Amino acid sequence: MRRRGGWGVQLRLTVLAVLVVGLGLVLGGAVVAVLVRDDLTGDAEEQALSRAESAVPLVEAGLPAALPDLVQVVDRDGAVLASNEALGGTRLLALWPDADVVTGTSRLPDGERCTVAGVRGTLAGRPVAVYAAASLDHVEDGVTATVHAMAVIVPVLVVAVTLVSWLLVGRALRPIGAIRRQVSEITGSRLDRRVPEPPTDDEVGRLARTMNAMLARMQADHDRQQRFAADAAHELRSPLAAIRAQLEIGLTHPDRTDWVRVAQDLHREGARLSGLTDELLELARSDDAPDPTGWVDLDEVVLAEIETIRSRGTVEVLLSPFSAVRLHGNAGGLRRVVRNLLDNAERHARGTVTVGLWLGEDGFAELVVSDDGPGVPGADHDRVFDRFFRVQPARARKDGGAGLGLAIVRDVVERHGGTVWLANPSSGASFHVRLPAGSV
Repeated sequence: MRRRGGWGVQLRLTVLAVLVVGLGLVLGGAVVAVLVRDDLTGDAEEQALSRAESAVPLVEAGLPAALPDLVQVVDRDGAVLASNEALGGTRLLALWPDADVVTGTSRLPDGERCTVAGVRGTLAGRPVAVYAAASLDHVEDGVTATVHAMAVIVPVLVVAVTLVSWLLVGRALRPIGAIRRQVSEITGSRLDRRVPEPPTDDEVGRLARTMNAMLARMQADHDRQQRFAADAAHELRSPLAAIRAQLEIGLTHPDRTDWVRVAQDLHREGARLSGLTDELLELARSDDAPDPTGWVDLDEVVLAEIETIRSRGTVEVLLSPFSAVRLHGNAGGLRRVVRNLLDNAERHARGTVTVGLWLGEDGFAELVVSDDGPGVPGADHDRVFDRFFRVQPARARKDGGAGLGLAIVRDVVERHGGTVWLANPSSGASFHVRLPAGSV
């Protein structure tokens, strides 16, 4: 299914920035125009009021022969007593100034809009109103000039914002483009490649570092799988080659072949193959989803496995110290841990295996399995838990070990939130397991 073409992030962010800024500029321009109009109108009103107040003393002293510009005197009945010649006999404002001042708008005889202010006064002892007008033409001119200026400034600013937004967003997204190109070139055989990390601690930088961490985990998993497949193939090849060689020799010389011995050898190699297959399956399951968990009596699991060892009569198993321990985990996995540790100790012990189990004061279960065998060289203490690692390869193959038992122990213990390590006693080997007794 093809994806429909759409706007890229850079274009969408740029358009969004332009829309927001453009709308803000338009609204700002409207507010500026209103403020300019109100400011100029206020100036005109103050001018009209100043004219009216300045004319009151002249009127109260007796009507002068000529009134100041745009000034008019009206009596209580609305009759125009005196008026500037520019006003003629037209009354400026029909409102009587009951308060100290009255204002309003009107039109001059030539049709020009004006603002009018009226104040009270007296003429020969009777009340009169003195009105003065101020033209509003300059207000309209100022608003028009402001609108024209905004009509020029806003498009210029919008274009500037468009360019700046495009460049800034493109610069911010450039590392993502580099990451995308690098990721598109990464294949299953090139997991060693990494995406470029910008020297910033923003979202892009954290994304790049997260992707590199993911690629590192993928590479580690891929390398581990390849090593596992190669080691498994190598381990399977040895018993299969032995089986094939035995059969070829027997078929070549059927009369001189001891078929009972061949059957015994094939049975031994088959058992080795079966054990190796079981361990490989166990390791494969350890990489899948976690197994179901519940409460497990670890002491009962240990005692059951010890009875199996004792029934074979190969070594003596001692308990010291040993107490009841109940923890939350996967019963099958914990049984596998105990079995593998005991099998390993039985295989290498000279005659005695010692098992200890107790619950520490810190809430961790402690399991210790020791043997009196030849021990493990200090240089191999960490490697002994690696898959297919053997301290003595020839001896391990002869005894049927594939070097997977301790690797399974480590995987299961770590899945339970615990740790396992090999101590270095004066003789033999001592494996220590710590498991949280609460929950997995």
